[in-house]
Parts: sequence; C-alpha cells; structure tokens
Amino acid sequence: MDTERATVELKFELRDPEHFLVAMSDELDCRVVNEDVIHRDDGDVLRYYTVAATPSETKRVAQSLPGVRSTRIVRSDGDTCLLEVVADSEECIHCTLATVHAVVRRSVADGGTGMVVVEVSHDADPSTVVDAVVRRHAGATLLSKWHRDDADLVAVTGAVGAERYLSSLTTKQRDAVRAAVQSGYLAWPRRSSASDCAAALGISQPTFSQHLYRGLEVLLLELFEVPDDEHDSVPASH
Repeated sequence: MDTERATVELKFELRDPEHFLVAMSDELDCRVVNEDVIHRDDGDVLRYYTVAATPSETKRVAQSLPGVRSTRIVRSDGDTCLLEVVADSEECIHCTLATVHAVVRRSVADGGTGMVVVEVSHDADPSTVVDAVVRRHAGATLLSKWHRDDADLVAVTGAVGAERYLSSLTTKQRDAVRAAVQSGYLAWPRRSSASDCAAALGISQPTFSQHLYRGLEVLLLELFEVPDDEHDSVPASH
C-alpha cells in the first residue's frame, strides 16, 4: 500500500443520550442520518438530518433537546423529513474531529445507538483521533480500524474527486454552497429562500448570495476547465 495515499478508517459507536443524533433516534425510535455539519462564525453549528419520523414529531423532539437554538423542516416525504438545526457545539462530534484533522464520512443512529465512520489522512495520528473522541464524548467506543487506499475511497465515495473542486473554494463559499444544496435552495421549485439559508448560517442575505454565486462560478469554471485567461475579472468573496 502506498503510504502517501493511504488513509485510516475508524468506526465509533455512540451511546451518549446527550448526543443530539443519539437522543433523536432514541426519543423517536427511528433512524436518523446526519447529512451535513457547517461551522458558523458565531461558534454555533448548522446541521442537517434525515429523520425517519413525521415532521411534527421530529420538530417537537428536536426543540426539546439541550443546546438547540432553532429548528426547521426543510422538506418532508410521508414519514421521513429533512431537519435543519442550529445548535451549540457542546456535544458535536464533528467539531471534535475537526480539531484533530479527521473527516466524518458517515454518521447515523437508530433506536438510541449511533455509529460514526471517520477518515484519517496518512499524515495524522489515528490514536490522537481516538483519544479525542473517547475523552470528549461519554459513551463513545472504537468499534473498528481499517487501513485503506485512496483509490478504494474514490470508487466508494468519490471523496477525492469532489475535493478536487471544493478545494478551490474559500471556507465561506463552501459553506454557502453546502447550505444551499442541503436546504433545497438550488432545487426547483425551491424549498428554501436565500433568507432562510442566510439565517441558518448566521449571516446577511446579500453576504450569503455573494459567497454562493461566487462559489458556484468557481466550481463551474473548474468543472468545464475554462482557462484562467478566459475567466471574467470577478472579485472573489472572502
């Protein structure tokens, strides 16, 4: 295995009832999938979850949990819905993993038991990641550890290919694009307004639009491999 391209995959089990993902799945006795987590400038965290429960029950339980600032149902389809949550970062395992340079690839809970799959790059120490998770999150245990090659990850998740494009964006552009995708702002008909997305990110609507459209422009220019000398002179958002 080429160590320069190798990654380590860690799988954790979560049973802490204070963890939002675990608590939601326990209270609703259903499957909850964490779709995305975006760190806001004010220290709070914007999160999106697919919840296998009715919108009314989902929102009722979410609003009752500690640390939650706001909730919104982005869309619903029968007994499944997409939940948007703004909450503090106290029990956020994604926040913990960000401090040790690890990436969450999958986060799901069912009936009060959570599972998080984490990818650790070749230049990071997996033991540091494990220690951070176990120390900061009660009820977290390491289930498995696998060494993988990036070529395998591309085939399964497309993570490396996606990163090729996303790495061209600033953090704020990336956050705006992710929020727009998750909230259905780019869907037709739209499921959220620019104001909804801006409020979720804790920024103004004009600022959200600036970061979003500049980010989309950069992504499309990269996708279609437009030469630099053919780009319009558009100032980047920061």
